[in-house]
Amino acid sequence: MSVYPLPIENIKTELLDALTQYQTLVLSAPPGAGKSTRLPLWLLALDQFKNKKIYLLQPRRLAAKTVACFLAKQLGEPVGKTVGYRLKNESKVSKTTQLEVITEGIFTQIIQHDPELEDCALVIFDEFHERSLNADLAFALARDVQQGLRNDLKILLMSATLATNEILKQLPDAVSMASEGRSFPIDVSYSPVKNSRLWREHAVNVCKNAINTHQGSILVFLPGIADIRFLADNLAELLPKHFLLCPLYGDLTLVQQQQAIAATEQGLHKIVLATNIAETSLTIEGIDLVIDCGLEKIAVYDRQTLTNQLQQRNISKASAIQRMGRAGRMMAGKCIRLYTSEDFYRRNEQSISEIQQADLLPMVIEAARWGVKKLNELPMMELPAKVVETQAWHELQKLQLLDEKRNLTQLGKSVSSFACHPRFAKMIVRAAELEKKYQCVGFTNLAALLASLLEDRDIFRGERAFTDCDLRHRLSELIYQSKSKRYQSFFLQTKKHLQKVNKVFVTDLSSLPLELTGVLLALAYPERIAKKREQYGHFLAENGKGLFINDQDALASELYIVAANLAEYQQKLQVRLAAPVDIEQLIAWGIIVEQQIKQLNYNPKTQRINAKQQTVLGAIVLSEKPSNEKINHQAIAHLWQQQIEKHGLSYLNWRDEDQQLLSRWRWINQTQRHLNFPDVKESALLQSLPLWLVPFMGDIKNKTQLDKVNLSSALLSLLDYNQQKSLDKIAPESFVGPTGRRCPIRYSAEQAPIVSLPMQELYGVSITPNVGDNKHKKGIDLIIELLSPAKRPIQVTQDLVAFWQGSYKQVQKEMKAKYPKHFWPDDPANAQATNRVKKHM
Repeated sequence: MSVYPLPIENIKTELLDALTQYQTLVLSAPPGAGKSTRLPLWLLALDQFKNKKIYLLQPRRLAAKTVACFLAKQLGEPVGKTVGYRLKNESKVSKTTQLEVITEGIFTQIIQHDPELEDCALVIFDEFHERSLNADLAFALARDVQQGLRNDLKILLMSATLATNEILKQLPDAVSMASEGRSFPIDVSYSPVKNSRLWREHAVNVCKNAINTHQGSILVFLPGIADIRFLADNLAELLPKHFLLCPLYGDLTLVQQQQAIAATEQGLHKIVLATNIAETSLTIEGIDLVIDCGLEKIAVYDRQTLTNQLQQRNISKASAIQRMGRAGRMMAGKCIRLYTSEDFYRRNEQSISEIQQADLLPMVIEAARWGVKKLNELPMMELPAKVVETQAWHELQKLQLLDEKRNLTQLGKSVSSFACHPRFAKMIVRAAELEKKYQCVGFTNLAALLASLLEDRDIFRGERAFTDCDLRHRLSELIYQSKSKRYQSFFLQTKKHLQKVNKVFVTDLSSLPLELTGVLLALAYPERIAKKREQYGHFLAENGKGLFINDQDALASELYIVAANLAEYQQKLQVRLAAPVDIEQLIAWGIIVEQQIKQLNYNPKTQRINAKQQTVLGAIVLSEKPSNEKINHQAIAHLWQQQIEKHGLSYLNWRDEDQQLLSRWRWINQTQRHLNFPDVKESALLQSLPLWLVPFMGDIKNKTQLDKVNLSSALLSLLDYNQQKSLDKIAPESFVGPTGRRCPIRYSAEQAPIVSLPMQELYGVSITPNVGDNKHKKGIDLIIELLSPAKRPIQVTQDLVAFWQGSYKQVQKEMKAKYPKHFWPDDPANAQATNRVKKHM
């Protein structure tokens, strides 16, 4: 076994003693310390761990396999003997394997099958600072076992230095230790891009310069696969013969990933184009220059689309430091950041943990499988937002995987044992049941293959992916290319799914019933069954959301579809993956259950309310016919209320007397507030429709009848008897002058009330008429518009006494000239009011 010194050697004795004395240990160690490659070998030699399992958890498959192979090599053994690994589609373990290097998801399945971890003495969580959803769940289950069933179980958390303090806050009983790292000096420089839209072109230029000037291997951090391909295409023809171009990302096979991290032959260098998969756990041989774009793509679960959406964002400061450290693992190195130093210092210290932005269904069903009803019943490092967790529990209930008490149903128990998303596992289990019931040969095989397809990236890329969302075409491609190495991972995963339901993988893939793809999707996504709308390519889903398909896509003309993948596009939900479905078959097979409801509709063309008997699936109307049943008056009134709220009060037929009443009332509320009359502004009246208008609607079924409603009577219902009397007294409809004429008073919010009448009918009036509450000194003089005998305005005044004594003389002179037959006294304040000419007085 190689014994080259590593920094962790300095705390070996202290560390092993701590593992003997304490149950929970947090080891802080930067990259290169030897925590993954040296420490596990010491543990194998400890008496307390002899004949006991040690699980070493890694966040990524590549890291798990690489670490296991390296440790086995140090022992001089083949991997799978003392040290082995278990991954999703590959494993190397035997009866003699004591140390298993596994991913966190594999550990969750192990502990669910063996809740006491009977043969296990130690669980090690490596790179725990990454805080993946699987890591959080795996730790919570291990900690729960330690605290409740196995107080002898030891847990070792190994983390980067930056994250240790936050971890220790959650573990008051844990003992903390720290190791230095093995890192050589790194020269950091900044080469920021001037135009952020052209950052990829800038990265190409920086890489070109590095290839020409740097004497070593280069690691370039990029956010996604498309970016890696862009740089690879632009660099391939420029690379010298001694430079190898090595992509490194999660979708590559393990063999391809290992080629990227392996040492090169003497005299050769390589440029590795990697996603954040290369940030931790891995030592890429020969790297002494890191070029960091400062970006990453994170899968964020979108609750609108029920799918993970890749979002590009700035990496955290911790990630930037991890990336920089890749250049100093084996020798002194350099790091070029394609952003400014100010940008670096402004960034968040840590990345947002996955539990705050991931799809919680896989975690929640595992929690239900463990027997808890809420995540806070587990010793979680961090809890998601309560509303998001509640939604996840509810979704599992809608999928019939949990009952109302959040216990696993029989279907849920079968589904929870699958190593895939609960929706896809449900699809496979139910497909097996339906295949047996309806003798549908190959249905389960199709479900398993479809699950494998949906769990991976879309095999169609570019323009075809946007103009062909039909999943049947992708399945056909897989079947046609079934011998291709490119697609073997799909078929390997399909076989594993089928083992769970005791099915054999069929050899004749051409016999699979592709026409039933939509039926399978309806099992996984019942809320995404959607019906075509009037607008071409637009659909309404069961959950009430509007969807659309590119109008160049053949599926845009289908009557019913089921969407498997959606994306937000211009604030709308675009279907990315789907299949057509026969709605009658879904009903016949009991996959959906339609409901019969009576629906009232208002037809704006006929302006009538009609009753219909509808067959519905959620928000989708499958069929409808007229209903002859008597309509509930309350339902009718509610529908009219909706129309009025939608269109405003102007939708009603306001007569002059109704408008006058509103004006008087609003004037009182503005000037006589001490009376505390109800608010009759439009917003207030719309809010109180059930109080004043709804009781007057009765059995109204059309707009003509609605227009006949006496709105004044309806409004007055808001006032009691005394208030109605006060209204008439304080804001009378009209002013009655000396001649007995009733002259309407016009009320408004802008000025005092106005009354118009012939000047001759006010003779003898020596006090200006007023309205309002004089008893409480709230009276307001009327504005009087004085009219000529021809009913034309001749003067406006709010002080009648001043008018008689002042400008009346000029008006008298003009009136005598124009209307000599009428009476124009010299002393109008003491004259007799009249509406006659002189000879008839």
